[in-house]
Amino acid sequence: MFATQQDQLKSLFDLLPLGAYRLGMDGTILYANAALMRLNGFASEAEMLAAHGAFIPNPCLDPSRRALFYERLREEGRVRNFESEAVRYKTGEHMWIREHAQLVRDERGTPLYFEGTVEDITPERTTLKALQHSESMFQNILQAIPDRIWMKDLEGVYLTCNQAFASGLQATPELVCGTTDAHWLGIELATAILASDAVALKAGRAVRFEEYMAGPDGSRPMLYEIVKTPFLDHDGACAGVICIAHNIQQRKNSEAKLRDTTEQLELAIMGADLGQWDHDLTLEKGYRMDLRSCLMLGRGAEESGKRRAWGHLIHPDDLPGALRAMQEHLQGHTPAYEAEYRARHSDGRWIWLSSRGKIVQSRQDGSPQRMVGTLMDVSVRKQSEMQLRATQAELQATLGALPDLLVEYSATGVCRALHCHNLAGLLTPVENQIGKCVSDVLPQEAASICLAALEEAQTHGRSSGKQYSLELPGGMQWFELSVVRKPTDPGEEERFIAIARNITARKLAENAIEHLAFHDSLTGLPNRRLFNDRLQGALHTSFRMQQHAALLFIDLDKFKELNDQHGHEVGDLLLQEVGRRLQLCSRAIDTVARMGGDEFVLLVQDLSASDESARLHASTIAHKIIDSLNEPYVIRGLSHRVTPSIGVVVFLGKNIPPDILLKNADMAMYQAKGMGRNTVRFHSAPP
Repeated sequence: MFATQQDQLKSLFDLLPLGAYRLGMDGTILYANAALMRLNGFASEAEMLAAHGAFIPNPCLDPSRRALFYERLREEGRVRNFESEAVRYKTGEHMWIREHAQLVRDERGTPLYFEGTVEDITPERTTLKALQHSESMFQNILQAIPDRIWMKDLEGVYLTCNQAFASGLQATPELVCGTTDAHWLGIELATAILASDAVALKAGRAVRFEEYMAGPDGSRPMLYEIVKTPFLDHDGACAGVICIAHNIQQRKNSEAKLRDTTEQLELAIMGADLGQWDHDLTLEKGYRMDLRSCLMLGRGAEESGKRRAWGHLIHPDDLPGALRAMQEHLQGHTPAYEAEYRARHSDGRWIWLSSRGKIVQSRQDGSPQRMVGTLMDVSVRKQSEMQLRATQAELQATLGALPDLLVEYSATGVCRALHCHNLAGLLTPVENQIGKCVSDVLPQEAASICLAALEEAQTHGRSSGKQYSLELPGGMQWFELSVVRKPTDPGEEERFIAIARNITARKLAENAIEHLAFHDSLTGLPNRRLFNDRLQGALHTSFRMQQHAALLFIDLDKFKELNDQHGHEVGDLLLQEVGRRLQLCSRAIDTVARMGGDEFVLLVQDLSASDESARLHASTIAHKIIDSLNEPYVIRGLSHRVTPSIGVVVFLGKNIPPDILLKNADMAMYQAKGMGRNTVRFHSAPP
């Protein structure tokens, strides 16, 4: 009967998927099942007995682990979840095992034997290690991103966040996780934030907001663009919301400055740098484009005077959006009409146009009657935007705001890894940068900035805001660096994660604002403000060098009659040509400026120490200008003639107010007009 029970028990043990054994207290093998044989690389119990005899050797790499196993077994009578790094008896291959064991005693409590199970947990340990590595990489990238990133569950409890977000709360990511908005911001504001979270959860997709948040390190509030996106658990159920906040305060400030400047010069810009359109809303075919707009579409000059139905060239897919934008402006919902759409070029292709306009004339009942606006070819920008969207589509949902370039550096600036979606932003291919110092890859100035950012991150843990520029095949590009120190184990090489963000558009917007402030929008010449600065400098230079200079005040004769007869568009084109001819009549050190209307000035420096020679030189230049401006102006197939009247002041710099010089030159110009126009008159009175 006992033998039958033993056989049944042996059969049961043999069926177990885990290794099972029964050992005497001296290590003698009383029983070992087939799974244990396979775990150690043997085909049978007999093969293992032949290799190691009737005793189980110590499988642990660390002998102290086996001693601890026996100690717990004797003291507690059992051992649970005992994990050790071990070797397979036959092959010597390393593995990780989890062991459970039970001590069996007789009636007097004397240990007889112990039995247990052994499980190979090597795949589990490998998976856990890979998971820990992925989590570490995720956290490193999360902390390197300059934008604020956080995740919350459905109850509004923070699951994780980066340091950029935590700094806004004057905390650390560890302190934020596990809390709610109410803890940091109060019940009222927390309720509003939960409501915006609910909008994204209900939409089931990314939702964008613009909200004010505390600035870096809890400073004054700044405007952020926030993207909130629901995320799912492993079962596909909505588990919470992931949020990314990008600081747009500086961009908004630049846009506001540019908008203020643009509104002051709007009419001039519409008539010069951009194509222009005119829409008579009372006519079914009341839409007319100027020559520049027709040229954008590859159409001849003869079409610039034709009126046609609005929207006849717009792509069918884009027409509803353009029409909606037009109706919103006509109904007074928007201050201006703005739309971007594809239009058919004469060669059959589609180009992208940006159209902007305003109502300029209304009926007595207030209904709109006429609109004017501009057209701009934005095909290149649209192509860039499409390329950018294609790049962004490759990024993970949690890293949607990640800039183009991510580099892992050593403390000395050696590139260990590089990730870049836009290879056009690299000076050399990726494979040529790995293992090289940043000073061997980038120009000296840019490399010095990168090394300074690494040094700052090494001292303070992170660095942000440092900027450098690169001359790439596509032109000069600007980048902004964010660097964070990567946590490493003791003895490992110190590493840093660096992200370079392209800020060229912001730089160009700042430059555009500065250019508009100092230049005439129609001709591109210096305006009155810039000219006054240069005139003041010329006075100091003339006095210091004791060299005469001259100021020529130029007014076009009977320009108003031409403007009234042929229209402002012809007048503007003629003024542009006058500016070009004046520049051809001057030297690089001289300054041609437009004072407004049809008035121009020319500042000529470094003439002569002799007053007589200086006057002769100035007279020669003035008559050269008369000859140049007397040449016919062919505009839109018609020839026009305009003559100038020129007043000249020759001066040797001293304490002469610039406005007096301008006044004297202006007086001399009017004397020239009184002498019959198309002539030169010097101011004879002492300045």
